[in-house]
Amino acid sequence: MTISCSDFTGAVWNQLIALNLVNNNAVEDEDLDTQTVMATEAITGLSDQVALLTNLLTELVGKLPANDTQAELPLDVALLGSLEPSLRYRIMNALGNDALRDAVHGPAARFLDEVLDAHESFTEIVDQYNDVTLADVLYLHSAIHKKNLIEVETPTSSRIVELVRQLPSATFWRQHIYVVDDAKAA
Repeated sequence: MTISCSDFTGAVWNQLIALNLVNNNAVEDEDLDTQTVMATEAITGLSDQVALLTNLLTELVGKLPANDTQAELPLDVALLGSLEPSLRYRIMNALGNDALRDAVHGPAARFLDEVLDAHESFTEIVDQYNDVTLADVLYLHSAIHKKNLIEVETPTSSRIVELVRQLPSATFWRQHIYVVDDAKAA
């Protein structure tokens, strides 16, 4: 199928109008010179906006921590939260499934992933440590989600600190545990 030059020009012009990139009422249909200038300006403006957004995203990505122990979740909702949800989803999806999961579910999901990667099941945690430790895993999960901490009194039968030390992001998770020496508290 062949297309004429005027059909091509008309299709491009109509698309620019449909996208609200040019004002159809600002130019006569026969004024091709003005249409050409307006179309060129619209396309150049879009290109400039894409370049600006690309530079912004490059700068943001450059500021992301090298690993989880250096800072909170890189794609936390705080970073992408001001974006329209479908755009945020498309950006996170383009970055990969791990980034998407982290951005949607946050560090708390990552914590449980690490716990279950180190231990096949919650039952294994009870067998290896004890039921109090499992309870503290769940309390810690909630604290990470709420961006606060759990208080662990010593001595205790919970071995949550020992369990967390073995996780890849232990330094980050330890920020959510406050250990209280029971002898000092009395």
